[in-house]
Order: sequence, then structure tokens, then C-alpha cells
Amino acid sequence: MRLGIALIAFAVVLAGWQIFHSTGAGSPQVLLGSLLQPQDQPLQIPPQPAVDTRILHGKAPTLNWIVGRDCQSGIQAYLKGAATNPDAALVGTGWVDPTNGWLVQGKSNNCVKGSLSMDNVVQLVHSKGGMAYLTVTMLTDGSADAWTTQQETDYVTQAANNPGLINPIIQEVKRLNYDGVIMDLEGTRADVPSIQQLFATYNQDVWATLKPLHKKYGIALLHKLSDHDEYYSLNGFENWQLLGRAADFIVIMALDQSYFTPGPAVSVPWLKALLAYTLQTMPQMLPHIIWELPLYGAAWRMKNGNWTFDNGVTYQEAQTLIAGLSTTQINQGMSDLNDPSSAHITYTDAKGVMHTVWYPTGKNLVNIVTGFRQVLEQTPQFKGDQLAVAVWYTALWEPGDLWSSLNPVLTS
Repeated sequence: MRLGIALIAFAVVLAGWQIFHSTGAGSPQVLLGSLLQPQDQPLQIPPQPAVDTRILHGKAPTLNWIVGRDCQSGIQAYLKGAATNPDAALVGTGWVDPTNGWLVQGKSNNCVKGSLSMDNVVQLVHSKGGMAYLTVTMLTDGSADAWTTQQETDYVTQAANNPGLINPIIQEVKRLNYDGVIMDLEGTRADVPSIQQLFATYNQDVWATLKPLHKKYGIALLHKLSDHDEYYSLNGFENWQLLGRAADFIVIMALDQSYFTPGPAVSVPWLKALLAYTLQTMPQMLPHIIWELPLYGAAWRMKNGNWTFDNGVTYQEAQTLIAGLSTTQINQGMSDLNDPSSAHITYTDAKGVMHTVWYPTGKNLVNIVTGFRQVLEQTPQFKGDQLAVAVWYTALWEPGDLWSSLNPVLTS
């Protein structure tokens, strides 16, 4: 049967060839063309829109974090720089319930009066031409309403083996037309066997599911200087080599450099150490990294002859504190508000307890970004690319001159 059909097909083609090559009145070429049209005409395929590979759309390569509990302050601060810095990640509407994978809204969100929704922020970012990212995270801070690190670990383990648990993330992206997702789980236990591979598999599944939707995927990584550094109990579940192949981009949380002893929240030497580990583990991702910098510092107090971490301090809180100190309270030899890397002050309170506060000013951050950019420009894997930064987090307490001073450094 197949041979007979083939012979008939050959005969038809031969006859067509003879007609096409004959000449004379009647124009058999025209006749053949009319018989074969439209099948013989090239298919008119409409041009396909180009896929936008950018992870940031602003004139300056920056990412704002807008946090639900400080949403009103975040919106006001965002609007001041939205013309040049419109891209934002939202924290407060992607809290994961580890028992079922559902996303819940933060109980303290205040974007809209009488509502916990952050939908208006997504719409605002899009109206300014920015990329709006859904931040997926879990509350594991030890507060009364927090989940445990074991519950987060169980969720990661189950989701790595049951991709259906990521469906709530995808549905939320579709519902509001988010431009992408940033995974920001920070409480997974490091002592669970195979947890690094499980966490990587989980991220690979989310990334693969977002790709057909043309949505970007990023992973926020806790700072790490080696495979097993002093923060291993916190960051040990993250394998940078595996995760560097599980996302479109990476956010490195260059935050909280100093905790055990007083010092800067971030510095160029520390960023160089983070860069060295990045080149060791995921050099191919260097052009696709957003370096997250702090808009806050920290305070320590002297206890039994040793410095003890006290709490985080915003720029505005530091300004208010300093304004209320008398010159006799300040230890001039241990203070330098004009330090090019981090302003700091040491003082004694009314009870005789010594305190020290370190915090970045706008000028400090400009100096740090300038210095780190010079380091990157000497790195072969980076040459020709732009340094992208994020700040934690956008609110009215940030230095007022931050973006007007920082944008020229990022765009020059």
C-alpha cells in the first residue's frame, strides 16, 4: 500500500514538473501557480515579540524592597525616586504557610487602610514602568506567630518531592501579573541530610514553572564567605554552586557584616570576600547578581567587659540618638561620624553603661558602591556589565540624599 501511494505521488510531481517547464501560449506556469496556491506560497509567520531578558527596567540598576508593615512609609520613599529607580520587590504578601504551601498576607500590612492587601503597590510599580517582584518567604524569627525552622525545613523537603506545593506561588504571580519571583527563605536547617540538594531542587522547580510564563526568577542568598563559615548554622542549607544554576539572577544579602563585635554593616573589604566566594562557586552568575546593601546599622552594649549585640538601628534613629547626647557622654577617641566607610559613635548612658553604634550614611554607601564597582571592573567575568544594587529596605528613614548621590555612580 505504501509503495503504491509513493508511485502515484511521484507521477503527480513529474507531471507538474513537465507543465512548469513547458512554454508557449496558455502560460502553463501561471496555471500551475494557480493550482498550487496557496499551499506553495511561503507561510506568512507574524513576527514574534522579543523576550525581554532584563531583570531591572529602571534608568539606574536598583531594586527597592517595600515591606508590608512599613508600606505607607515605603510607598512615600519609593515615589521620591520612582522616575529613575522604579523596580521593587514586595515583602508582605508572599508569606508561606508550610503546612500547605499557601501564601498568606502579613498581619501588619498597612498599604491600604482597612486591608492587608498589597495589590495597589504592584499596580503603582507597573504604572512607573518598574518590575514588580513577589518575594516568597516564611516567618521564622522566633516571634509568637512564627513558624519553626523545622517546619520550614519540612516544607522545603516536601516541595522538592511534590512540585504541586509551588502552585500557590504561580497562581499569585498570574493573579497580579507580577514580573517575577524572588525566593527568600532564611530559616531552613543546615543539619538535615541532603538539604542543600533538596533546596536546590525546590528552586529549580519554581524556576522551570515560571519560564513558560516569561517571568524572572531570583534567589536571595544569605551572606557566605566559605562553604562552612561562622554563620553555617544559618546559611548552610544554601549551596551557591547548585543555586547558581537554579535561577535567572541572584540577590546576595551583603548585610550584617558585624554581629559578634562592633563594626560596619557592610564594607568594601567584606564585599571583596563575598565576591571571591562568588567567583569560586558560581562565576557565570556574576553579571546577574544584585548586591543587597543595608540602610541600617547596629548597636552594642558593654556587658561584663565584652561587647554584646543589642539591636538594629536605622539612619534616622542614629541621628535622633546623637542629637540627644552631650559631649561629655561621647568617647571621642572611639567615635568618628565622618568615617568614610561607616559612621560610628561610642557613648556612656545615664546608668554608666557603654554603648557603640555603627550605621551607614548616604555618603558611606556612595563610597562603598564606588569602591566595589572599581573592584568589579577589574574582574574579567564582570567587565562591561553594570553593578546592580538593592537596599533593605525602602522607607522614609533612609538618608535623604541617597539616590541623588548613588545613581550617578551606578549609571556613569
